[in-house]
Amino acid sequence: MLLMLPDDFIKELWSYAAEVPTEQHPWFEGIIKHRWTREQIILAEVQHYLRVRTNPIFFGYMAVNAVAEKEYSVMNTVLENFMEELGGQRTHVDVMLQFLEEAGITREEADKAEQAPGTMAAIEMIIGCCQRRSALEGVAALAFVESQLGGAAKTSEKVYRELTGYYGFSARAAETYRLHAIEDEGHGSRQIDAIRLLATDDKTQEKVRAAVKLGLTAFTLEWDGHVQAMTGKREFWRGVSPLNLRQPAVRLRHG
Repeated sequence: MLLMLPDDFIKELWSYAAEVPTEQHPWFEGIIKHRWTREQIILAEVQHYLRVRTNPIFFGYMAVNAVAEKEYSVMNTVLENFMEELGGQRTHVDVMLQFLEEAGITREEADKAEQAPGTMAAIEMIIGCCQRRSALEGVAALAFVESQLGGAAKTSEKVYRELTGYYGFSARAAETYRLHAIEDEGHGSRQIDAIRLLATDDKTQEKVRAAVKLGLTAFTLEWDGHVQAMTGKREFWRGVSPLNLRQPAVRLRHG
């Protein structure tokens, strides 16, 4: 494809996110519109924990790749996000465990839980992307998902409000969503800024384009796994609009 101007390229990437808007996924929408029960949400949060416990793996791959590629501007972005997720006295995994603890589930019990099909697929896709692709591609896989989750009046803030209000979970149990609302806006914007700065040739843009689509698909599958664990059904969300796929022209031969 032809090289695009940075702002036009970012606009195109957002169009892919619009195919699978986070807030309209059945997992999040079901909480916001009170379709799920407390018991179902707890089962889903076990799947959430199983995916989140892999964060150190893929962030580690991104950091190693950034150094190996001498992409120091990407390295700074990765480290800022790494420290927010994994630094300090409590990691994101520790915060996730607060929810399970309130539900009477130990870490050992959660570790023994089976991954739903969507959870399993998401873990493999995210780790594989961050291990085998460039650090910038790893950043791109996360950027537009986190931008949809974080920020005022966005998905995580709405979910936190309903979990602590309508569903009656404590602020400590639901803290992971409060942190997503605060931190993911910065994560997403820093990562999109890195794409705007570094995806300046057609080859890099094509790689980033593919990574963004992979990330959107992987996290959609993760949330599918939440719903699968709640319902016991092997169902996958179709999104809200047709896929924007580039296809070769098909020429039929006659005779």
